[in-house]
Amino acid sequence: MISRDDVLKALAGLAGPDGAAPLPASGALSDIVIHQGKVYFSIAVDPARAGAFEALRKAAEDAVKAMPGAAGALVTLTAEKPKGAAPAAPTPGPRAQAATAQSGPPGVRHIIAVASGKGGVGKSTTACNLALGFAAEGLRVGVLDADIYGPSMPKLFGIRGRPKIKTGRTLIPMEGYGCKVMSIGFLVEEDT
Repeated sequence: MISRDDVLKALAGLAGPDGAAPLPASGALSDIVIHQGKVYFSIAVDPARAGAFEALRKAAEDAVKAMPGAAGALVTLTAEKPKGAAPAAPTPGPRAQAATAQSGPPGVRHIIAVASGKGGVGKSTTACNLALGFAAEGLRVGVLDADIYGPSMPKLFGIRGRPKIKTGRTLIPMEGYGCKVMSIGFLVEEDT
């Protein structure tokens, strides 16, 4: 069984966000959660330079995945703004977004994952409220509900029916309250 100390040892060879201190001693690591051999943690970075730390995130994830007995790893970057910081600049239009190099899905500028190792803690409600809050600020928002055991986005967004097929295997997201939503709940019977 993998322990927290094992994970810290595996990460000791990586420099933290400051480039000097080892990652475990940098103060940038969140709590390390280990569930059924899978390891979850985040690395706190400067929000203005979050994109520059993707290589560190990937290296940390790879180091943990390479550990004997590791069933997987999920490492995320967190970038909290200091209190009183100015709000982020507005999202650029489609042309500016197209010119920006992306590592995620085309047309997607930011991804926020809402996850937990425990059920019934409010992940769907939190994701829905985040989406509605961003939409209320004028941002283009999409929600992907991949919860196969309890997809609740159709209910939370007041959407019924099945998505239409655009071409081949591409589904057109449904819309509710100004947000595009795709959920496994649209693909199975409501009482399943």
